[in-house]
Amino acid sequence: MRIEIEKGISPSVGLGSSAASAAAVAFGLNILFNLKMDRRTLVRMAARGEVASAGFEHADNVSAAIYGGFIIVRSYKPLEVICLEPPPNLYVSIAIPAVPIIPKKTEKARSVLPKSVPMENLVHNVGHAAAMAVGFATGDVGLIGRSMLDVVVEPARAFLIPGYREVKERALEAGACGITISGAGPAMIAIVDASKVDPLKVAEAMREGFESAGVGAQAFSTKPGKGVHLLEEGR
Repeated sequence: MRIEIEKGISPSVGLGSSAASAAAVAFGLNILFNLKMDRRTLVRMAARGEVASAGFEHADNVSAAIYGGFIIVRSYKPLEVICLEPPPNLYVSIAIPAVPIIPKKTEKARSVLPKSVPMENLVHNVGHAAAMAVGFATGDVGLIGRSMLDVVVEPARAFLIPGYREVKERALEAGACGITISGAGPAMIAIVDASKVDPLKVAEAMREGFESAGVGAQAFSTKPGKGVHLLEEGR
């Protein structure tokens, strides 16, 4: 069988491109062969496809691609995925710098992570992760953005992204609720309350942040997706 994929997600920039491909293939084959797999099973199947890009199975990105919304992978054995509906006024602004793709980027991004974490940093990140989940459960976009302050992974990877600090500062000045590195980077993603701030204004500020550091960038805004679905049956 030969499968051709058309997608608008830039590969190797931290936006879950490989997960989108894996999710689409698992979903498509499920329909084509009438396998009757539920979404949790599709997540398990799609996670195997992540071996090709990340080197191991993981379900965080494929879960988001299959379910849509805000995803928490609570457990792998057994697999348990929790899905929360994002607030309707939550938008994301994204900037992708025009930098060379690092070979084995995900592996490189993981290699720079600390081997041990101080207890206070662990407490900080767990607390912020819990607060983010509460933000999604209650529809509080501001709380979601404030909870994006990571003191473990992001500081370790910041040096891999030219213009990181400039982009972060400009996004917050433009009204973003929070901003962080998207996946393993180099893209950066900001949470915006569209009822208060124009997401495109934040995206433009992020693009200008990269340009101030001498790096061109593509920037845009969008809403969280609803997960994998059939566009046109019989096409």
